[in-house]
Amino acid sequence: MNKTKELRYYVMLALYFPILLYSVSTFDMDDETYAVKDYRGVAVGEQTVVVGQPYKARTFLTAERLTTAKKSKDGGIQPTLVPEGDLSSRGDSMLVMNTNDLLGPGEDQKQVSYTAHYEAPQLSGTTQRFPVSGSFTVRRPEIVAKTETAQALYRRSLNRLRLSVPGIEDQSLRVEGPSGSVSGTTLPLSPTGDRVTVDVYLKRSGGADDLLLGQREFSVIDPPRPQIRVFSPRGELTSGDPISRRRASLRFRVEADREFKNRHPEDARYTAGSATVYLRRGQMASEKLGTFDLGDDGRLILTQELQGAESGDQIIVRLNNVARVNHRGQRVDVSLRENGRTFGFVLS
Repeated sequence: MNKTKELRYYVMLALYFPILLYSVSTFDMDDETYAVKDYRGVAVGEQTVVVGQPYKARTFLTAERLTTAKKSKDGGIQPTLVPEGDLSSRGDSMLVMNTNDLLGPGEDQKQVSYTAHYEAPQLSGTTQRFPVSGSFTVRRPEIVAKTETAQALYRRSLNRLRLSVPGIEDQSLRVEGPSGSVSGTTLPLSPTGDRVTVDVYLKRSGGADDLLLGQREFSVIDPPRPQIRVFSPRGELTSGDPISRRRASLRFRVEADREFKNRHPEDARYTAGSATVYLRRGQMASEKLGTFDLGDDGRLILTQELQGAESGDQIIVRLNNVARVNHRGQRVDVSLRENGRTFGFVLS
């Protein structure tokens, strides 16, 4: 390769490959020395960051053209990165901006521009500035629910709401709901209305108000309806089954939905307060035998009330006051359709 071709080769390298801060600005080719005459500042960073997450951009200079020069005594020229405005520098090539105060109340996102510059001594002994600029979008983060019921909360039940904020997991957060405020991202809630809103804040020191990152709203629903099962001394019964009129003993068990019980065991205990019993003799109209307290074990004994009944007669039992006992020991009435709490049996 002759000397002219060598020069063209190195000029192309200088034009299309970035010269990083610690690379020298002069180099030798045979007996001559070449130096970078012009630079172009470049900043490369994330296009979008969430508020509370520091914006970072790596900066460097690319060579624009070369010129011949005397060899530098120290072997090179080292540019210095100078931040401007709200920027700070980290090391010799990193620009950093705190985003905590970039969004005002009611703003969800904003385009932010920034400038900095490099200062580089020239071969002539003067100092020249090379501007560096860029922009990015800052937005409020997505509040992610990590509870088992991520889209809805159960009414008058203990919901352990766990939230996360992608992008700022390593920072101190605070969550606030109707029941109060706690540090971290886990909040216990026992809502009573139809909707509940939770605010997520970035905690700040030095007396500054915490930064509102965003809100998450949840629907509030009733727990799944329980299942009512009926047992006699001989085993489980379904409507229409025969029972002995001489040993007319029934036990009612109100069972929670299995998935709800697994997730909310402290809210999944059910009771039935009483049962109203009707007797139908043959084709005659039903007569009410009375309303009976079921007690804690859900047991109903009708042997005495059925002494005058005959084989083939029917009894109808309708449960009353079905309730759920929640984590606070409160009875929460459960609305059940009449056919879901009414059972009929044939006397034998």
